[in-house]
Amino acid sequence: MRFFQTILFSLLFTFSITSYAQKSLVQPSISSLEQGLALNDQLIQFIQSRPCEFGMDKSCDRPLSIVDIEELKDLFEKLDIWNTELKEKIIPLSDRLKGEPFIVSHGSEFSVKEDTRFNYKKLRYEKYLNIVLNDVDVNSQDFLLNVQIASSTTLMMYDSLFKLSHALAQAKKARTILENDLGDRIQVLRKTFSTTLDEEVWNSTKNNLSFIEQAAPKSIVINYFEQYIAKSFTASKMNDDDFIFRMRSVLFVERILSETQFLNILDKLVQKVSEVFGNTAGQVQTRDGKLKKYASDPVFMQGLKSKLKPLDILMEKTPFRLTDQFIPGFFGHVAIWLGNIEELLGYKMVYQGKEIYLIDHPLMKPYLEDIYAGKSVVEALRIPGVTTNNLEHFMDIDDFLVLRMAEINNPSEKILRTIAQIGKPYDFNFDVETENAIVCSELAYIVFNDVKWPVDKTMGRFTISPDHVAWKAMDSTMNPIILFHDGKEVTEDLKGNLKTLLELPGGLKPVLSSP
Repeated sequence: MRFFQTILFSLLFTFSITSYAQKSLVQPSISSLEQGLALNDQLIQFIQSRPCEFGMDKSCDRPLSIVDIEELKDLFEKLDIWNTELKEKIIPLSDRLKGEPFIVSHGSEFSVKEDTRFNYKKLRYEKYLNIVLNDVDVNSQDFLLNVQIASSTTLMMYDSLFKLSHALAQAKKARTILENDLGDRIQVLRKTFSTTLDEEVWNSTKNNLSFIEQAAPKSIVINYFEQYIAKSFTASKMNDDDFIFRMRSVLFVERILSETQFLNILDKLVQKVSEVFGNTAGQVQTRDGKLKKYASDPVFMQGLKSKLKPLDILMEKTPFRLTDQFIPGFFGHVAIWLGNIEELLGYKMVYQGKEIYLIDHPLMKPYLEDIYAGKSVVEALRIPGVTTNNLEHFMDIDDFLVLRMAEINNPSEKILRTIAQIGKPYDFNFDVETENAIVCSELAYIVFNDVKWPVDKTMGRFTISPDHVAWKAMDSTMNPIILFHDGKEVTEDLKGNLKTLLELPGGLKPVLSSP
C-alpha cells in the first residue's frame, strides 16, 4: 500500500511541476542550462581541436586564421551573454533562500517566517528562515522547485567555468587574444575567473543544496534539476572538503591571471616603444616620391583609376622615408581599393533575410560621401589608424603594385569587412592574431580571410609584412595588374618582374603559412 502511495505522490508532484511550468522559470531555466552546456562544450572543443594554433602542441607552430579568431570571439561573447543572463535573471528570480540560514520542518501548512537566533560559533545573533513544508502543498513544491532551479543553474555556471578555466590554462594564446580583443567590452578572463571565486555565490549555493537535501521528498520521480545537481562536479566538491578545493582554485586562477597580466604589460610596452619610434621616424622624408608628379595629372589619374576594380590590393615602396628602411622586404605598405559609387551600385547582398543593394547596408552609409568624393583607398596609417584617402594622396611613392584576386567569394561581404576596419588604431604590436588594432598588411589578411597567407613569427607573435602579401601573386591566388618600379611603368611580364623585386638582396621569403 505504501508503495502505491509513493507512486501516487510522485505523480502528483510531477504533475504540479508540469502545471506550474507555464508561470514559472522551469522551461526558461532548462533551455538556459542546455544552451550553456552546448556553448561551453563547443568552446572547449574548439580550443582542444587546435592544439598547434593555441600553442598546446610544441612540435608545431602556426597562427590562428582570421576565421578561427572570429569564431573564438563569437563563442566567448555568446558565453558571456549566457553567463550574464544567469546571474541577472534566472538565479536572482529563483533563489528563495537568498543565502539566509534556515531551519526546515514538515507540517500541515506551508510557511516561511524570518526569526532570530543566537549563533554560538560567531557569538552573535543572526536572522534565519523558519520554513515549514507540506509535501503535497503546491506552494511548498513551488518553493522547493525554485531552490532547485537556482542551485542547478549556479552549479552549471560553476561547472562550465571551472572546465573552461582549465582549457584556457593550457591555451595561453587564447587568453591573450581574448583579453586584447574583448577585454574592454566584456573583460572575458576577469569575469570568467572571478565568478568561480565569488565566495557569496559559493556559500549561497551550498546553503541551497543543504536545504534540498533536507526538504526534497524521497520520491521515485526525479526532475530535471535534481538530475543535474546529482551529477554536478562542483556539487560533489561542495559536499566534500570544499575549502581545500577552493584554495586550490584560488591559487590556480591567480597564477593564470598573473601570467596574462604579464603578457599584456609586455605587449603594451612593445607597442609603446614601437609607436614612439614609428611616429617619430614617420616624419622623416628626404624627397618626394617619383610618382607624385602624376597625382596632379587628371588624365593620367583617370586612366589609372579606370584600370582598378573594387577590392584590388594596392602596394607601394617609399625608400625616401625612414620608416621604409625598417620594414622587412621590398614593399612597405598595403591598402585596399573600394572602387567608385557607380561600381558599388552593382553589388547586392542579403541583410536580415532580405536582398539589398550593398550601398544601402547600414555599415556602408557613413562612408558613401567619402567614396563619392574619391576617397576609395582604405589604409592603416600610424596616425590616425585605419582611414580613407584618395588615390592622388597615395601616389607620393616610387613603386606601385596592384594585385587582383583571381577569384573573390562574396565580394559584397569583403567590401563590408574592409569598411569595418575603418577607425581601428594602428597595431604597433604587428600581431595578426588580434583584430582590435591592425597594421597595413593585416588589411589584406583580415578582408580576404579565406586565403592561406604566408606569415613570419617575430618576438613571439605572428606577423604579416607587405612582401608576404605580394608573394601570393606567385601562385594562382592573385595576379599583378599594374606595376611601376622606380617611377617607371613595367608593361611586360609583370609576374616575372615582380618576382625579381621580391628576390632582391635583403628580401623577405615567407616560411610559415596561416591555416
